[in-house]
Amino acid sequence: MRHKCLNFDTFNVDEYEYYERVEYGDLNVIIPGQFIAFAGPHYREIDDEGYPALTPDFYVPIWRKFNVGTIIRLNKKCYDKRVWTKLGFEHHDLYFIDGTTPSEEIVEKFLQICESAEGTIAVHCKAGLGRTGSLIGCFIMKHYCWTAAEVIAWLRICRPGSVIGPQQFFPGRVELL
Repeated sequence: MRHKCLNFDTFNVDEYEYYERVEYGDLNVIIPGQFIAFAGPHYREIDDEGYPALTPDFYVPIWRKFNVGTIIRLNKKCYDKRVWTKLGFEHHDLYFIDGTTPSEEIVEKFLQICESAEGTIAVHCKAGLGRTGSLIGCFIMKHYCWTAAEVIAWLRICRPGSVIGPQQFFPGRVELL
């Protein structure tokens, strides 16, 4: 593909299927070397509702493998970011309410962070689908000149369930700006 979002010669389906499983990271590469979308980790291995959860420590070897330099959290704080910052990862908080769309200020800040980031950027909200996909989509539309429909389709191919509910109309509004 023109923007190197997919290379059939190097795409590893086993790796894709491995990392998309909840117990192995619940993550998907959206653009190789640029964006990973993942479900937010928790400060302990059992979340507040009693379900198994992954801690920030779990992700460290994965971030090293994928050359992650920056992590962006879009949901409420469920872990101590210092687990990652003390290891040299940049960490940013851009909270907005689940099921809603980001403010213009959050979009601008997200774009600024991504445009100056070194390495791959790992982005998460609680599930790594709606808020995460909405903001990654804004970057792709700006820098790859994709339409809103193309962005949503790509996000849903890479990370099924991405950009749902009212959020699916957000890229179209951004596209018109």
